Amino acid sequence: MKIVFIGDSLTFGYGVEKRYRWIELFKENSNLEVMNKGVNGDTTTGILSRFYSDVISQKPDFAFIMAGSNDFLLGRDLFNVTSNIEILIKDCNENNITPIIGIQPFIIGSMAKISWSSYIDYSFVNSLIYTYRENIIKLCSKNNIDYVDFYKSLENIVNKENEEEYFIDGLHPSEKGHKIMIENFIEKFSLILIKNQY
Repeated sequence: MKIVFIGDSLTFGYGVEKRYRWIELFKENSNLEVMNKGVNGDTTTGILSRFYSDVISQKPDFAFIMAGSNDFLLGRDLFNVTSNIEILIKDCNENNITPIIGIQPFIIGSMAKISWSSYIDYSFVNSLIYTYRENIIKLCSKNNIDYVDFYKSLENIVNKENEEEYFIDGLHPSEKGHKIMIENFIEKFSLILIKNQY
């Protein structure tokens, strides 16, 4: 079996040594063929443009899709981002690929203001990510599509006192954050394999 992961820096594993990135950890502990097609800075529009070459042409059994944070940081519309995800899901279904949607973590604004841009309204971006999460859960539930909720798994652990342990810059999870992500993914993916009778 083959799974392709496509997305932005959260999929690529920005800021963390390769061997500690969550997809690399999955690759090491899985007998599946694993491809990481995460690109730092990518958007849902960018993923649409490379989806055929990076996913469909690889003929995987599963495609894990996670994106949207960069869209929101760039001021793009919530409806447009959700619509792009719907198109990617449709492309998967038409090519006999099982889609799995990743829901990205929230942003720690106080850290991001220092490490990235002090001009971005991170509270507003977080409100978009929160609403996007709700939209994706509804979309997936309605269409019987599996999703992995990294937002929730990190929200359950991260607080003001420990946020610097789990994020390196407010936008990207640390090695410790990646550990939470892989635990969350493996737990959900095991259920997906059972559901799809693999």
